[in-house]
Amino acid sequence: MENGYLPYEGFQYLNWLNHKVQLHLEEEDTFNIVLGQEFDEYSFYYAGDVGAIKNNYILDRVRLLQELETDASFQKSDRVQAKLLLEEKKDSMLSIAGSLGLTDSFIADEKKYWNYYLNYHYVFHDALRNEDLDFTSLELSDFPEMDYDIQKDHFNYRDYLKLSLAYHYLKINSLQDYDSMKDVVKDIDSRILKFSLISIWADQIYKRNSRSEEYMQLVNRFSNSPSHYRSVKNIYNKRNRLTLGDPFPFPKTTDFYDKEIDLEKARGRTAYILLYAPEDVHIDNNFLEWNKFYLNHRDEDARFITIGLGTDRIKAVFKDVFLKSQIAGSHLSTNPREARSLLENLSIGYVPAVLKIDENGNIIDFNVNANLKKINPFQNSPPLS
Repeated sequence: MENGYLPYEGFQYLNWLNHKVQLHLEEEDTFNIVLGQEFDEYSFYYAGDVGAIKNNYILDRVRLLQELETDASFQKSDRVQAKLLLEEKKDSMLSIAGSLGLTDSFIADEKKYWNYYLNYHYVFHDALRNEDLDFTSLELSDFPEMDYDIQKDHFNYRDYLKLSLAYHYLKINSLQDYDSMKDVVKDIDSRILKFSLISIWADQIYKRNSRSEEYMQLVNRFSNSPSHYRSVKNIYNKRNRLTLGDPFPFPKTTDFYDKEIDLEKARGRTAYILLYAPEDVHIDNNFLEWNKFYLNHRDEDARFITIGLGTDRIKAVFKDVFLKSQIAGSHLSTNPREARSLLENLSIGYVPAVLKIDENGNIIDFNVNANLKKINPFQNSPPLS
């Protein structure tokens, strides 16, 4: 083992293809990883003189918990029931680990793993069972008393990193001004935690969080690689950032028969505008949710308009979709350059998004809730949680 930038002992994560496998390393380990012909996560095991037994134990524990987390009764359990069930699994697995003659160092690490795992499931109980919740909706009072700033454990225990991220995000967010927030961040020792917090702040800026100004200041202050956050800076666009009551920046659009449409003429009635990206993997489900949204709001005497962001390049595909499917609203298309300009003008980094504008064409709401599954078209990724 070498002492490098990252801790190369304790729990680690081995990656190949789309598989992420947990394993444990100690200085005397000499085990091999044996891959099966199918080359998937269920067709490998460990062999060797030292380290193989404990890592096969970890493999069993990982599979046990994967099965548990997808179990319907566990998913429906309340917080107390879930904790009791996890305590039973912990006691059973630690009993097995104790019977295998493993090192005291590993047993200590394994107990710490279970402590973090149980705390994570307790704190995140509701968030894990509700697609509309993420860690920004948690309460600081749900977190147990412990140190959330241990860099080595941030690297070795993913559940601990998630707990720490949520705890520090909420703690920093409870402060009233940028200077107070900055002082707390400066006191964080873990570089992994600081780097991860920057990604969370950037994500919230993409979502037009009401505290985006402070988050942008924190990103600028603590990022060592400003170029990594160029797109979020373009989205933030402080000098021209639109706010509620500003005119909607109507883009150049056509219908799916190539007829130019002047959206300025849509003034005179309230309008709901759905912005969607053609690369959205959930687009079928999101159109269904848009139809439900329409049914819930059709009594408002409002216009319903969909704008495809960059759909000009595959207009025939979406023309066919709209001809064959009953999707609510008037359907318009833009070219990719116009689409990016629109998102940057609106300072929106996640779509689909539903905006509401009044009869004068002014923005009433940037983030109307329509139960849509969103991606970041600038990074082609789902929201962080």
